[in-house]
Amino acid sequence: MKLVLDTNVFNSRDFCQLLLDTEFEKYIPAVAYMEFIYHHLKKGNTESMVDAFLEQMNVLIIPFGKLEALEAAKASIGNWDFKENAHDYTIGATALILDAKLVTNNVKHFKWMDNVITPDDLMRELS
Repeated sequence: MKLVLDTNVFNSRDFCQLLLDTEFEKYIPAVAYMEFIYHHLKKGNTESMVDAFLEQMNVLIIPFGKLEALEAAKASIGNWDFKENAHDYTIGATALILDAKLVTNNVKHFKWMDNVITPDDLMRELS
């Protein structure tokens, strides 16, 4: 199973333990990584601490490129305001391009997608 992780999923120790214990393909889009590392740098953590945390869980950082940009732009047409929700569109587009399940605590931000699940729901599904 492929999982694309939103920034907020790392707030759950139980979910982080699941990430440690599974062999799923796990990805964090570059924009989610930007959000994640920003919050940790504000707390006084270092880039190497954040990278070691993700590496330990075997979470790969996925760059944002042309395919993801096009998918994000197309997804925003007829949906929520792009300007206000650009980060969510880029995160979701990455999941779509990878044909992966998007894991987030903000399911409502991704109502335009089908394959979205909360960390708690995924843990229940796997137990």
